[in-house]
This record gives sequence, structure tokens and C-alpha cells, in this order.
Amino acid sequence: MSTSPNSGTGHTPGSVLAGSQTHLEATLHALQTDQLPHLLPAAGDNLYRWMNLLQTVEGDRFAPLIEELQNLYNAIDHGNPNGAQVKQCLHNLANLTTQAAASADAQSQLKLQQLSEALQNAAATL
Repeated sequence: MSTSPNSGTGHTPGSVLAGSQTHLEATLHALQTDQLPHLLPAAGDNLYRWMNLLQTVEGDRFAPLIEELQNLYNAIDHGNPNGAQVKQCLHNLANLTTQAAASADAQSQLKLQQLSEALQNAAATL
């Protein structure tokens, strides 16, 4: 069985996280520096980017995370967010991100832990 990135079988979990550093840092920066309502215009695009990135991993390791990202997208409802659902989704995403950080490469681990904290903080503002 080939694990080559050109084999068409998807990326390994570590490589997808390592390859997402720019997007990870941008997401973290947005959550740490902006008020949550100001994130709404770009939220849909960012959520789809994360879902598509995580879907490139072979297997279903990130399936719960992808499902929760979809739940958050649905809760935002194109500019008319359901606050209680958004809060719960952010809390769930924080927990799932903490779990992902535990098995991430060293470069991604700290950023994922920071992202988890930022998601928890964002949930606390709702």
C-alpha cells in the first residue's frame, strides 16, 4: 500500500495539519483579535476550507470534527446565527481540537492548543 501524496489516497493526519499552518494561524489570529460578530462574513468560506482540508485525510479520523464544522456552518445560517447552537458548536470544536492536538506534529500542536482556547473563549462570549 502506497502512502505517497500522489497515490490518490489522501494525506496522513500529520501532514494535513503541518500543511495547514497558514490557515491555522489565520483562524487563530481572527478568533483572538476580532469580536465574534465581525467574523461572520468570512465564516462560511473558512469553515468550508477547514472541512475540505480535513476531508483529504484518509480514513475517518476527523469525521467528528468535520461534522461539527458543518453543524457550526448550519447554526450560523448565513448571517442570522442561532446563538445557543453556535455556542455549543464552538465548545464542541474546542474539545475536538484539543483531542486533535494530542496527536498532532510538534509544529501544529501548540497552535491547535491555542485554537482550542480561542474557541472556548469565543463560546464564552455568547
